[in-house]
Amino acid sequence: MVSSNALKNFVDRLQEVQQLLDAHTALVQLKKAQALANSGTGMSQVLGVIQALVSAPGKGRPPEVQALNAGAIALLSAHLQGFVTDLFQEAARHLLTGHVPDVDALLDAANTRGNPNENNIRRLFASIGFSDVLLGVSWQKVGNKAVRTKLRSFNELRNRIVHGKSEKVHKKQVAIYMSVWRNFAGKLDDRVGSEIVKKTGKAPW
Repeated sequence: MVSSNALKNFVDRLQEVQQLLDAHTALVQLKKAQALANSGTGMSQVLGVIQALVSAPGKGRPPEVQALNAGAIALLSAHLQGFVTDLFQEAARHLLTGHVPDVDALLDAANTRGNPNENNIRRLFASIGFSDVLLGVSWQKVGNKAVRTKLRSFNELRNRIVHGKSEKVHKKQVAIYMSVWRNFAGKLDDRVGSEIVKKTGKAPW
C-alpha cells in the first residue's frame, strides 16, 4: 500500500528504538558471560561463557537496563511526535497548496509542539479541517477507544520518565509500544490519505 513520506520516515526511525532494545539484550548477555568468566576455570566455564553470549539472555537486572528501557520510551515518543508533525505538514501541503497565499507561512505558525497525546493530535489536524482525525483509527483487537486510552497511558509514562520520576520499564513494554505505534501510524496515515481524497479528489500518496 502506498504511504506518506511521514510514515516511511517513522518506520525508519523505529530502528533507532530497536537499537536500544538490542543494546539491552547485548548488555544482559555480557553481564552473564562476565559472571561465568569470573566463576572459575576450565572448558566447562569457557563453554558457559560462549553460551551466555549467543543465547537469549532472559531478564536483566533493573539497574543495568533501566536507563536503556526508559530512554527507548522517550525516544519512541519523540519519533511518534515527529511522525504526527510530518504527516500534518504533508497533508496541509496537499490540501492548501493553491488555496492559500503562503502554505509555508501557515505551517510555520502551526503549533506542532507538545507530546503526541489525543488532544494535541486532534487540535493540530483540526487546524486544516479535520474535525477529529483519530475518528475510526483502529485495528484488529484494538478499537478506537483503546487507541485513545493507549495514547493517554503512553504519554503519562513518557512524562513520568522525562520529569525524573522513578519508573520501572521492561523491555517487553517497549516492544509492545513499538508495535502499537507502528500500527497506529499506518492507520492514521490511511485515515488522513482517505480524507484528502474526499476533499480534493486526488490521492496524496
